[in-house]
Amino acid sequence: MGRYDKTICEIRKFNRFYTVNMGLLDAGYLDTEYSVVETRILFEMMMHEKCIQSDLAKALRIDKSYLSRLVKRFHKNGLIEKEKSCEDKRTAYLTLTEKGSTETERLVELTNKRIRAKIHSLSADDCDALCGAMNRIISILGKEDAYESNSI
Repeated sequence: MGRYDKTICEIRKFNRFYTVNMGLLDAGYLDTEYSVVETRILFEMMMHEKCIQSDLAKALRIDKSYLSRLVKRFHKNGLIEKEKSCEDKRTAYLTLTEKGSTETERLVELTNKRIRAKIHSLSADDCDALCGAMNRIISILGKEDAYESNSI
């Protein structure tokens, strides 16, 4: 086995466990009409209040045309507003509408409930160990992305 083969196998094993365990592959994530990607986009918009679509695509590493289709759908459904930039007419700022904010807050609460259900039986020591392990993964794999954490 090569230098990285065991690590690759372990990462893939963890990813398979995590995506299934957290319901990330469910057709309607959190029993909603939204996918994981759509939920994540709305969450990012909520966190940054006003953002540029290309920055959102870069931060989430989503194909620009795929994001564009999702943004059109969100706009059509009244979840977001687009505002053309005065400086550059090719640029549009995206913001959540009141409906979009309410829906995103609902999705965050559903996510929190799902996570709470997964960890409710953990001891304080297990919670600390879990948080430590996740932070360690981020510190190891996120070194290259550290500058991007607040990029939008």
